[in-house]
Amino acid sequence: MILFPSKNFILPLLLNNLKKIPATSIVLSLCFILPLHSEAQSENPDLSGQDSYGAIEKADYGDPFMQGEHLFHAGEFIEAKPFFHQYLEENERGERRLKAYFRLGMIDQKNQSYSTALRFYKMILESRPDYLLANEIKFNMAVCNFELGNLEAAEDLFKVVIRKSVDKKEKWKTLYYLSRLDEMKLSFEGAIEKLKKVYTQVDDKEMSQKAFSLAKKMIDVNMGERAVFSLIQKYQKGFPADLLLLKQLSNHRENGDVNGYKKVLEKFLFKFPGHKESEALKNDLESIEKRDSQVEVGVVLPLTGKLAATGQKVLQGIQLAYSLLPEASRKDIYLNVKDSSGASGIETVLGELARNPKTVGVLGPLLSDEIKQSINVADLFKLNVFSPTASSAGIVENSPYIFRNALTRKIQARYLAEYSINTLNLRRFAILYPMEPFGEELKEEFLKAVEGFGGEIVGVSSYDRSQNDFKKQILELGGVADDDLDRITRKLLLENKEQKDFSDPTLLSRPKVNMEHWSEDKIENLKVSLELGYDAMFIPGVYDKVGLIIPQLAFYNIEKIALLGANGWNSPELIKMGGKFLKSIYFVDGFYSDSHQVRVRRFVEQFQNNYGEVPSHLSAQAYDAAGIIFKSINSGASNRLKLKERLIAVENYPGVTGKTSLLESGDSEKNIFALTVRKKKIVEEN
Repeated sequence: MILFPSKNFILPLLLNNLKKIPATSIVLSLCFILPLHSEAQSENPDLSGQDSYGAIEKADYGDPFMQGEHLFHAGEFIEAKPFFHQYLEENERGERRLKAYFRLGMIDQKNQSYSTALRFYKMILESRPDYLLANEIKFNMAVCNFELGNLEAAEDLFKVVIRKSVDKKEKWKTLYYLSRLDEMKLSFEGAIEKLKKVYTQVDDKEMSQKAFSLAKKMIDVNMGERAVFSLIQKYQKGFPADLLLLKQLSNHRENGDVNGYKKVLEKFLFKFPGHKESEALKNDLESIEKRDSQVEVGVVLPLTGKLAATGQKVLQGIQLAYSLLPEASRKDIYLNVKDSSGASGIETVLGELARNPKTVGVLGPLLSDEIKQSINVADLFKLNVFSPTASSAGIVENSPYIFRNALTRKIQARYLAEYSINTLNLRRFAILYPMEPFGEELKEEFLKAVEGFGGEIVGVSSYDRSQNDFKKQILELGGVADDDLDRITRKLLLENKEQKDFSDPTLLSRPKVNMEHWSEDKIENLKVSLELGYDAMFIPGVYDKVGLIIPQLAFYNIEKIALLGANGWNSPELIKMGGKFLKSIYFVDGFYSDSHQVRVRRFVEQFQNNYGEVPSHLSAQAYDAAGIIFKSINSGASNRLKLKERLIAVENYPGVTGKTSLLESGDSEKNIFALTVRKKKIVEEN
């Protein structure tokens, strides 16, 4: 470990012996004591603590400037500010005033107080235009103006810096900022020219990487086809020729221009045989040359493993839709089926499909989590991903290339609310929901939809999935057992009390006397029923619990109202469990295999002929999703961009899962099936 004496010790020593020491030695000694160090700043000033003042010693703590310096070099910038301000207040003159202003400017710039930083920097230059750090200050001022959106002022200052600076790293940073300004003015040629200089310099590797990243973003995101083509003519090799050719490949892929894609691909492989993308591009070329089809549709489903049975049902629906296409269409469209349950992962499988310019879209994947994993690939390659099954909330809003034809909870709740209010003429509702994610979502969506259609929610209660006894929840919603109802009614009659009106929001039920006979002060032959303050109860549960709840509702006299449910009710088991209590029930589902609708009957018949079983709702949803894709392709959607335009324009597609429209968000709207129970059988109501 080497200990250097402080400048406070060496300077007096040098001065006392000035006459004895040669001039050159004095200069060299001072250079070691007071090193010439540039304080050039980048986006944030370099506050590392090394500058021309050297180390800060405890002996200087009485001086506010030195206290500020000590804190500044320790990285405690906010704490340092008051000391610099104190020094300026106490010292109206002195060389260190300019350094104090410089420190305050650096600290404010670091903390994004750009306007305040500019004020300090200007004070320095106005006081001393030839200040030693003038060029560094101008660079910092340029950055502050850039961040504040004062682009003309920033550009003028950057140009001054690049002319006068002797610091190479500062020049590269300045050139980088000037390229960003060119990008903002859509002067891509000028921006790329500057970035090429920054990228190829050897003084600052970090700036080289920044230049590469900015050029890639500019080419991938901002440049149109003409700009890319023009720059390819200018840059034939090296950087950024590789980025430009890759962008041109992407353009041909999106436009479905297979011949153009092949030409550029071959050109890239010739120019950049050792590029990190070359191996994958060789595989792409082989894949393109394998088949003669004009258009490919990927199918990504779990065909092996624990979800294989579900994946096979979805695949059957897609294959049936494909088999019903005219022969000419089947020759033009190739179904490229991939298993998503392998070790490679959903992103890898999708990526392989996406790299092929013939692939206009993908049917699948199956699960909502897989859709989330697909977003990056879909966005990067502008690949339309259309899931027939993913139903979780909020998965399509994250990408303009994600679509679905699933029966979402929102679709169910909204359709049930509209049907209940507009068709069944129900107005006031109670909700009894399971405390599970699907139950919470259905409850919230139904509540919003009812209020949107002019209805009213008067009571809400929840139950746990493990429950079998629902007494507590039913009482909360106004249920009353027979003995209690009789007792309450007798008390009201004997006390001659007037009952509350249902306008009272706390009142969900009240006794209704149907017959009574008085004998002196006794009530005989009392017949009473329970009058409810709502028309229907929505129970968004599954049939196994709903089948227990409905008889218990009757036990607590919640009768003569409509009971409403979602697709979890659609099971013959509900009929067995509910029995005679299933009097006025309505629930929804996305598919009903016994429908009287001609297109549904035809689909069921064709499915049974092909696969020997009744189609599930998943097969039906997949059949419709595939039908929408195939119809779009046959109508001219020969590339990804055209298919996206066709998909968001789909309106009232006559599907077997109901008339379907696709929204710009990628979600679907459907007229689904309203079902009920008659004569111990689930039947179509609408």
